[in-house]
Amino acid sequence: MNRVSFLLSLAALAAACGSPPPPPRAPRTAAQPTKAADEIDASQQQQTMYVYSPVGKRDPFQNVFGMREGETRALPPGRKATPLQKWSLDQLRLALTVTGTASPLAMLEDPENRGWPVRVGDFVGKNWGKVTSIQRDQIVVTETITDHNTGRVYPQNITLQVPKSQGEQDDLKALREGEEMVPSSQQPAQSTGGR
Repeated sequence: MNRVSFLLSLAALAAACGSPPPPPRAPRTAAQPTKAADEIDASQQQQTMYVYSPVGKRDPFQNVFGMREGETRALPPGRKATPLQKWSLDQLRLALTVTGTASPLAMLEDPENRGWPVRVGDFVGKNWGKVTSIQRDQIVVTETITDHNTGRVYPQNITLQVPKSQGEQDDLKALREGEEMVPSSQQPAQSTGGR
């Protein structure tokens, strides 16, 4: 037993050497009495209840990118609206394209069946869409959409395609089914069988 107490005192002495003394303990305060249920109900009744008011706030379901029906975009300074800007892009129909030249050309038809030639850089549609590409069977119109909350401008590419004729649709169907397409000049002569 003497040996155990000696080892414990030696361990305590070794632990005390070189270590700072422990900080003094904070005095304990008396426990605060809990609030009575009546006091809690009274304090909750005194707080005001929040009621949402939409006055002066924007509609969270409103499309900030689109334009309202009947609304027109303000004209950029120094520009006149073209005749093709009376209609939206979905009302216009691409009739044909002429490519392979230095200045490709496309023909758009309005809802009144009038044809309008357009080139790269021309404006079409109510949202000031600009023709950015004319390809063999389609044109690409780029509209800019402005986020009114942040002021950022987003480009949106819209493709208008030349509608396929019934003959072209039949040929595509035959190709999908695996039929071999032979030009009419190379088709074998069919015998009439009457001689």
